[in-house]
Amino acid sequence: MMYHLNIWSRLIGETLAGEMVCEIDDHGLARGAFRYSQSFLEHANAFPLDPVALPLQQESFEFRHPGVAKVFEDSLPDDWGRKLLIRKHGIPRQRQNVPVLLDALGSSALGALAFSRHEKADPLFKAPSVISLSTLLDEAEKFERGETRDVEISMLLSAGSSPGGARPKALVCDEAAGTQYIAKFPSVKDMVNVVRIEAATMSLARKAGLVVPDMVLSPCGHRDVLLVERFDIVPSGRRHMISMQTLLNAEGYYVARYKQLLDMVRQFSAEPAKDSEALFRQMVFNAVIGNTDDHLKNFWMTYGVGEGWRLSPSFDLVPNIGQRDEHVLLFDLDPYNPGRDKLEKLGRSWGISLPGTVVGQVYEAVSTWREEFASHGVSADDMGRFKEIDRNLSEV
Repeated sequence: MMYHLNIWSRLIGETLAGEMVCEIDDHGLARGAFRYSQSFLEHANAFPLDPVALPLQQESFEFRHPGVAKVFEDSLPDDWGRKLLIRKHGIPRQRQNVPVLLDALGSSALGALAFSRHEKADPLFKAPSVISLSTLLDEAEKFERGETRDVEISMLLSAGSSPGGARPKALVCDEAAGTQYIAKFPSVKDMVNVVRIEAATMSLARKAGLVVPDMVLSPCGHRDVLLVERFDIVPSGRRHMISMQTLLNAEGYYVARYKQLLDMVRQFSAEPAKDSEALFRQMVFNAVIGNTDDHLKNFWMTYGVGEGWRLSPSFDLVPNIGQRDEHVLLFDLDPYNPGRDKLEKLGRSWGISLPGTVVGQVYEAVSTWREEFASHGVSADDMGRFKEIDRNLSEV
């Protein structure tokens, strides 16, 4: 089966970035190619969609299975959103491949890319209003329990979802303020109030000097929803997004170090010193708070007109809810919290300016974690699961 998609950039206005073809044989193996359009190459705001794998050039790029550039796969949601996408478009199992999913995604992806089989991109995706949060939350619970017909979750199906993660979420808009959010819902599987814990951790991260999106903790009856402002939307249009997993060409089970992310930042960031310190600060915060879910899809770079490539704000910050001791990313050769002294030593080896000051600021902020969690309504029982934060703070 042969698939053809046009790739559109909405950095400013709407520009045909290029064409993608993908052939999938009867055994499910795929090969494909992408070529930039001449008009995009000549555009004043042309930029490489992937500065590693797709530099600006006239020649075609070829890809083996799954036959699609990884930066396009970045646009697709993971488990939760992918299930919604498949359900919304009624995609049969034998056609649940990447090009079909991208076509179904259309204009609803985060970032600047849109996908279409037609000569024009679909109209911009319009997210449901925040006024509908209670309805969306009800429908998300029904969908997660598998108790629904499409008519019963029609609003959730129209809300789309963001890349990353297996937890329930949707895209919503505060029309009065003109603000677009990712709404993060509780899961029926939660043993703790993950929504309030994440809100508290994000607030703590801001106090520790991390750049995090604005957010609103919105109670819906006896439940809570966390609204996280989208950082891909700017007044002039959109920011393009690419994950560190794509930049590092990491697939399946990978072993990666924070230092490899630093190398990408220093190679491509328009402000490498600032972004290097921001990455180091997030690494220290993750170590102390116990955010062991620090996988490569939780780190992105963005590209904006007049901004160039920048490390994205930090997001999906939580303590060790899953009770997993090992971090996904290695600090050096070790997946465990290395302690304060070794973190400072890593900072010096990275060439970070005043790493001791950065580490001190993070530790001082995290030392108030109990007060911060309590102020966000996290229960004493839930806080009792995270005593390791105190141990992390005491390790030298």
